Amino acid sequence: MTAVVTALILLCGAATSPRRRRRIAAAFAARRLRRRARRRAGLVGEYCAGIARRLHAGETLLQAMTAGATGSAAGDARPLREPISRLLDEHARGVTLARAAQRWATRDATEETALLSIAVSLASEQVGADPALFDRVAQTIGARNDLVADARVQVAQARASIWVVASLPWAIAVVLLAEGGTAADVLLHTPLGWFSVAAAALMELAGIAWMRGLIERAVP
Repeated sequence: MTAVVTALILLCGAATSPRRRRRIAAAFAARRLRRRARRRAGLVGEYCAGIARRLHAGETLLQAMTAGATGSAAGDARPLREPISRLLDEHARGVTLARAAQRWATRDATEETALLSIAVSLASEQVGADPALFDRVAQTIGARNDLVADARVQVAQARASIWVVASLPWAIAVVLLAEGGTAADVLLHTPLGWFSVAAAALMELAGIAWMRGLIERAVP
């Protein structure tokens, strides 16, 4: 078992080194930022639908967009209040609505905010903003959100499959050890067995990390 213990110590040491901890912390921070941006992006469709409703009611584009900053046009979409308020502040300082929306889209770098920016740019060029522009954007984003939700369900199933597949070899090993015999003696009392257990553990961890990475990259 000396080789197994040594391999585990080395693995833990590599995982807890200062450089590794910084990389892990940076990865988690970036992941949180991406999730926040995705959540905001998913609410842009509701915001566009609210703008369309207010335009249908006779409000101006600025009035309809301002309503979203207080939540009246976007329901309880609090994550949108900060970027909308920033957009309106820029407009109050002399930046056009179209340019302010383009800056928002550049900061978030999402397809949803890019669509909103295009709709605002087109609506700003018209004497009376066309509600249909924002209706179409809301429908497009809603359809995309449905696709992403379905994909995430499949991702959850794939993650569960990963853990099931990863646990099977260890379950078989436990059964063999419980039964005793030659296989148990080899695993527990020979260098070859210790090496096999350590190698299997490292390969399992590498495989899980690789498959999780594929899944994370497959879904936005």
